[in-house]
Amino acid sequence: MAEIIDLVPNNTEIDGFEKPSTPKAKEDMLHRREVKRRLEDYLEAQQLKRAMGGDDFFA
Repeated sequence: MAEIIDLVPNNTEIDGFEKPSTPKAKEDMLHRREVKRRLEDYLEAQQLKRAMGGDDFFA
């Protein structure tokens, strides 16, 4: 049977993920973070709207 092991990355690995090696990679990473943040804000607003009964999806 397969064994599942939770592995927490150490600080060096985390720094490697967060620090892009080129300016283009840094720009891409920042862009992805901004898009993700906007999407999360939009989805949160839609959930709030739906919870308040303002769902106009089928209107």
